[in-house]
Order: sequence, then C-alpha cells, then structure tokens
Amino acid sequence: MAGIVVGVDGSADAEEALRWAMAQARRQDSPLTVMLAWDPKHCPPAVSSVTATAGAEKAGAGTAGEHETEAAAYHVLQTAIGRAAKLSRPTAMVEKVERRDAAEALLDASAEAEMLVVGLHGANRKHRLLAGSVTDVCLHRARSTVVVVRAGHLRPTGPVVVGADGSAASVAALRVAAAQARSRETSLRVVHSWFPAAPLYPGAYAGLDVPTLEKSAQALLDDCVARAQVENTGLRVERVLVEDAAAPGLLRVSTDASLLVVGSRGHGGFAGLLLGSVSHQCVHHADCPVAVVRAAG
Repeated sequence: MAGIVVGVDGSADAEEALRWAMAQARRQDSPLTVMLAWDPKHCPPAVSSVTATAGAEKAGAGTAGEHETEAAAYHVLQTAIGRAAKLSRPTAMVEKVERRDAAEALLDASAEAEMLVVGLHGANRKHRLLAGSVTDVCLHRARSTVVVVRAGHLRPTGPVVVGADGSAASVAALRVAAAQARSRETSLRVVHSWFPAAPLYPGAYAGLDVPTLEKSAQALLDDCVARAQVENTGLRVERVLVEDAAAPGLLRVSTDASLLVVGSRGHGGFAGLLLGSVSHQCVHHADCPVAVVRAAG
C-alpha cells in the first residue's frame, strides 16, 4: 500500500486536513491525491456558492448545469490547495473532482492507499445530521488508516502518542505510531490505561490487590511494545501507565502530542462494532489529529 488520499470540501476542518496531508506527504515522500466529490443532492456549500456566483454573472443563464458545478468544484479544490501549499507542494500530487457520493469516492480512492485524511466536520452539516458524516462512514469502512483533523488543532511538534490494550488493532496502531514518530524525529509515548474500580464509596479499593493489578497492567504494556517490535530502532520510547478509563486517560496524556494513534476497536468492544467507543471519543475530543488504525485481516 502506498500514497495518501485527502478529502476537501471547502470546510475549515477539511482545509486543515489538507495542510496536514501535504506536510505528511512531503515528510515521507509519498504521492498525494486531493479529492473533492460532489453530487447534485449533497453539493458542498462552497461549490454551490461559486456556481451561483458564476451563474449570476451570466445574464439569463438560469439554473447552473453539471458543467458549471464541476468547474466550481475544481475552483474550490484548487483554491484550497493554493492556500495549503504556501511553503511547498508534495513531489507528486493528483487533483481529482468526482460527481458521486463523497464517502464512496474517498473509500474507493483510498482502497490501496496507506492513509486517508479527512476533516472531522464537513461543510454540509444538514446532510451530516440526517445521514451520518462522510468522516463517520470512512472511519467505519476504510481499509487504510484514517487520520481525522480538526481546524485549530494542528501541532507541528510533540510526541506521537499511542494507546495500547493488547488487542490486535492496538499492536497495529503501535507500529503505525512508531513509523510516524520516526518520520517526525520525535519520541513515541505508549500509553495503557487501567481502571481497577470506581471509587464510589470510602474504602472502595480496600478489597482489591491494587499493586498486583498495576503490575499486570505494566506487563501488558511491556508485551504490546515487544509484540510491535518498536524498540532498538533508534526511537525514544516512553511507557506510561494511566490509572483512568481508556479514553480520558489517552486524552489527558496527549495534550502535548503532534499525533494520537488508536486502534479502531480494542478489547471490551462488541464484535459487530467496527469503531470502538475509545477511538470514537478520541476522534471527537483530542487536542491533536487522530489516526485510527485497523488491524490487518
């Protein structure tokens, strides 16, 4: 698998995602595909606005047709690229506009890609509320790693943080996180959250062998690092145990991170769910971009 695909639609989150994807493509010298997909029922507002403006300039032009909308889509795409590429463009970049459902277009384009990058919230919020966002569909169905970016949450420096719980997806996430840390020349922070009991009453921990539980949590963390084979590769690896629920623990220790990496579904989830609650919470609440990794097979 090779290359990065990023979706744009004129929204602030999508433009931030484009900036992140461009920087990543330059960093790892990968080809980048920048895609804007539209269909008549759910056309991005930025495209509709350009189409309406172009139509108004033509006296008696009437309703814009497919050709005008496609031209407007290219304009929105190229404007976003121009704003994002102020410093430099990736070595190999392809610009694509497609007349089809945005999620389906991105999923097809990224089927053999290394990574799909999307903004958290797209421009068409009405459609998002009615039918589920493009980002949600991509998170649940993409075969590649999906990176979700929110406007105002890019951090060029800081460690790469990854959650480890012993699941196959978390070990795959650890390997992806290690590669990201190497490409950024930063440290890798491997985090395992353990939560022995909720302290609802005084003495709630009295019947628990907390030191033994903590020792078991440390052993699980060490085992994940060993299975992912990320040591002895020149990386500075920091192992962190957090006494908290998984999502709050990851969010707390990733406030200084340049990237948070999580498995698509860890231990404790229902087998039928492709995206677990922990990854879902991290995507929506982290202070940095979040990469969601699915285990092979």
